[in-house]
Amino acid sequence: MQKKFLPIAAFILLHLLVKAQTDNELYPIDTIPKLPSFIITDPREVLKHDGELITVQGCVVRAVLKEQVKGKPVFLDMFVAFPNNILTVAIWEENQAQFLPAAAYHQKMVRVTGRAKKKTFVQPGKASQERVTISLHNPRQITILGDCQK
Repeated sequence: MQKKFLPIAAFILLHLLVKAQTDNELYPIDTIPKLPSFIITDPREVLKHDGELITVQGCVVRAVLKEQVKGKPVFLDMFVAFPNNILTVAIWEENQAQFLPAAAYHQKMVRVTGRAKKKTFVQPGKASQERVTISLHNPRQITILGDCQK
């Protein structure tokens, strides 16, 4: 009787272990965000990734708190300053307490990860321009790598 029970018990235990590893309800694979597999260093390249989770590395050439704008964002212009910039990183008022002050990012080489949101801006008398904004919600989305190269 004991010899017959042992293989059945082993089979049941093995089945339960396999089921526990493959039917994990806590973290379904399709809900885990995939991090970008490359780092964008060309500002024009960000225009090709609207709606995607991207990582961009570059120099913050302008860092300013815009108190007159709704949401009182800190804008970090990367590569080129406004109004000629293609990429702006935004830190909105509700998240700013978690981040360094705007001045701490000025003229720093940074790496940011976030969702690219492309918009077309039209200024009277000028050609329309596409720009991308990445909004930061957590300080882990930005890393200061050092000073910008002159």
